[in-house]
Amino acid sequence: MLNLTLVIPRKEDLWFKKAIKEDPNTMDYNAGYDLTFNGYNRKDGTIKTDVEELEKVWSKRWIGNEPTNFYYYIKNNNEFVGEIYAKFDSQRNSYEIGIVIKGEHRGQGIATPAIKLLCDKLKEYGIKNLYHELPMSRKGAIKADINNGFVVIKDNIDGMKKFGKIEKLVYLEKKL
Repeated sequence: MLNLTLVIPRKEDLWFKKAIKEDPNTMDYNAGYDLTFNGYNRKDGTIKTDVEELEKVWSKRWIGNEPTNFYYYIKNNNEFVGEIYAKFDSQRNSYEIGIVIKGEHRGQGIATPAIKLLCDKLKEYGIKNLYHELPMSRKGAIKADINNGFVVIKDNIDGMKKFGKIEKLVYLEKKL
């Protein structure tokens, strides 16, 4: 049975962020892009990193930076099962959301209630506009958004190349 909570990671919890980024089963959605940043593995989508780097750079940008960036681990009972975030996009005057469920926990009904929990937290800060742009192939993620009141604004949008082919995206919005 699911008992989900969103928690702000502590520095000693950054091992989980590292574990997600380096797990091929979790990062498979990220494979195939022509990305050039350090540590990215195009074949499996993983991103090699170290906890010290996460502490120095990444955590300063994300953790405790409300109301510009919101970042949480998703916990089921006492186990970390994913991450979820919202970050302000000044060009769209809206918050982009994102969610990653650890590969071994996908298909267990976590995404829909986790997105609801995020929306509830964002309401507390007076956030009004959310969007999510993602590949049309990610049917489960799209369903979780729609289950939370997101509306498809446009689909079949040209995205980045993935394994040499243009990926098609869907753009969804939600008003809180």
